[in-house]
Formats: sequence, structure tokens, C-alpha cells
Amino acid sequence: MSTTMNDLEKLLPQGVSLTIAGETLTVKPLKVGQLPGFLRAITPVMQQITGTGIDWWAVIGERGGDLLSAIAIAVGKPREWVDDLDADDAVLLASTVIEVNADFFTRQVMPRLSALFAQVGDATSPGGSTPPSP
Repeated sequence: MSTTMNDLEKLLPQGVSLTIAGETLTVKPLKVGQLPGFLRAITPVMQQITGTGIDWWAVIGERGGDLLSAIAIAVGKPREWVDDLDADDAVLLASTVIEVNADFFTRQVMPRLSALFAQVGDATSPGGSTPPSP
């Protein structure tokens, strides 16, 4: 069975090019060296965007600093560069980062967050694993 270029592109996610603030960027899947900082920054944001739609303005209002840090890490730009973007460009860039890394989010981040939320729920519920206080 031969593998075509289209098959490889499906297996290996490609970057998405877009022009932000007059600069052409290629948003690529995260590299392993980016993951620690990115995951620290994006975890609080992911709690906001676990539904079917994303209210970007609510996310920015409540977790904007975390989101902007995650974007900066994902695109390899200084946080100050991201801070200076127009709001529309920042939302476009954030949604592109999530889109390009969607497979990673659905296979790795979301299941781990769900498990973490379940553990926290079990530990805080009356019948959970936390022993009752005397």
C-alpha cells in the first residue's frame, strides 16, 4: 500500500499561515519543548472553553492573561508582541492555535482535564475519598 502526500498531511498536521499585525506567521503543531509552559498557561483557559462553542470575549475577560501567554508560547513570539495585537487578530490567532492543535487537545488535554475535574469532584463530595473530619 502506498502512502500519498495527502495521506501524510492527514497524519502529520501541517501549519496554517496567516497574516497578523502585518507579519505572516505559520501556526504549527506544538513542539515538546513548548508543552510545559503552554499547558501551564492554557489549563485555566480550557476550563472556560470545554463546551461546543467558545465565547472568546468571556475567555479574554476572565482568563485573558493565561490565553495571551499560551498564544505567545505557541507562536514563538514575546508576550509583549501578543499584547499589542488588535483584538480581532488576537482572537484569530488563538482560534488558529487551537485549530492546528485540535487533535492534541482532544486526545491529551481534554481527557486529562476531565479526569482531574472528576478527581476534584470525588474528593470534595460527601461520599468522596476525603475522610470526614472528626
